[in-house]
Amino acid sequence: MKWISKYKRLSILSALFVLISYSIPVYAYVGDAYVTPDSWSRHLSAYGVKSSINGLDFGDSGTLKIGLTTRAQLRYADEDDWSIYQYAKLRLGGSKVGDGVINMNINVRGAYDDMPVIGDNKYHQFYDGLYTARKYNEFTRSSENMDGDFRIYQANIELNKVIPLTDVSLGRIYLTAFNGYKIDGVNIKIDPVKYLNLNLYYGLPVSYYSNLKTQVAGVSFEIPVEQSGTKIRGEYSYFMHEDGGDLNTHVLHGRIDQSLNFTDILNASIYAEGAVIGKAMVYDIGLEANIDKSKTGISAYVMGQYDKNDGAINPYVSMYESLLSGEREYVMGGVMITQGITDYLMLGVGYEGRFNFNEAYGDRDYHRVFGNIDLVGLIHRNNYLSLIVDYYKVAQYQRLDENAQIMGGFRMTQVFTDKIEAWIGVNVQNYQYHRSPVKLYQWETLGQITNQNLLNENTTVAYIGGMWQVTDWCVLQLDYTFEYADLFKAQDMQPESHTVEMWANFLW
Repeated sequence: MKWISKYKRLSILSALFVLISYSIPVYAYVGDAYVTPDSWSRHLSAYGVKSSINGLDFGDSGTLKIGLTTRAQLRYADEDDWSIYQYAKLRLGGSKVGDGVINMNINVRGAYDDMPVIGDNKYHQFYDGLYTARKYNEFTRSSENMDGDFRIYQANIELNKVIPLTDVSLGRIYLTAFNGYKIDGVNIKIDPVKYLNLNLYYGLPVSYYSNLKTQVAGVSFEIPVEQSGTKIRGEYSYFMHEDGGDLNTHVLHGRIDQSLNFTDILNASIYAEGAVIGKAMVYDIGLEANIDKSKTGISAYVMGQYDKNDGAINPYVSMYESLLSGEREYVMGGVMITQGITDYLMLGVGYEGRFNFNEAYGDRDYHRVFGNIDLVGLIHRNNYLSLIVDYYKVAQYQRLDENAQIMGGFRMTQVFTDKIEAWIGVNVQNYQYHRSPVKLYQWETLGQITNQNLLNENTTVAYIGGMWQVTDWCVLQLDYTFEYADLFKAQDMQPESHTVEMWANFLW
């Protein structure tokens, strides 16, 4: 009955596509630029607001922008679970003080869940960070029935050019770093000359899930050379752990970007980035190119990591730099080519491969071939459709046989009017592990191993949703997601999950 109800919803949406789509035709390309609707990113994340924030103008006192979002989530599976999230944003910008301006930012989130105690089915922690955050809060606050969670994403004041040539940010801020560190502290930006931006910062790194026991101090710079199309960036951070020793970690980053616009037809850029993180070295080199007249796009990259940290690294650095204490040593690369055909069609094909110097279950060599076909306005006016295929071949590791993964799916958005859009999509991932032990570290002790002659792991994710911009300051959104995982079923855990989310976004 659940599937019958689901197909009814899909049929209703399909009918709406035909009946309501009356707007002018759209094109995959406007000139030489590939275009998609605002809601295209909803296929990756439902979070977002379509309408812009105009703000309330108070003259020299600044412009006040307010945003309130209410999100209600219902997940029903082996046990029903519902939660409510309330987001609030406030920015007072442009308040004039002398030759400079002052900006104030507040971005917070409150959450309530009807299941304050994490149950035996620990798969829940993979679906919602609220579970993990609340579990940490139970330990730190000594509360047995912690059913809520409060976060401060931003709370700061910016003094821009109040002091000549200087911008100062105080409070909970996002650093303009390579990986976007968030700290409680201060950042001072100095522009002494046209071609140099200098940042000095100090603070306590922020985590909503653990006590990091960490401080960070550092400096970063940027040298933009506009005439030559060159931009050089560098950064040094020192993360100091409460326990000291090897957990104090040096992080040094450098990057250069160079545009290569030889003619009006070819637009290209290259970049090279490297870092020393404790005793690890990482690098990334890439190319982006567009041949405008032929609607051809080319991208390629090579990246790698050599890690000798031997377990001694600051936990905050490991969280953001994807270092696993000496276990990840690899080189990988890939290339992708996209080709626009007429104004309605784009084809894409790519390859990616990885070689690991030190292998583990989660770090095995693989080859990947992927592609997509995007149809824009070809099936129906204002219809955006992308057909996706993705193939992996992963190497054997110890008793784990070689296995392959095929992902097939699609995503589609229909723009009814400039106020109403809807989307639908399906992704299917197929794995097969022959005579392979599955070590479930999250659910079993290290000594318990499940052996099966053939374990099929099929994960299916299907979703459907839409949004309606009621007024310039109100956007409503509704999403439904179905997820089915054979791995959970095989281990007598939750095999499927249904989630309904409702969003109400208010912006002034």
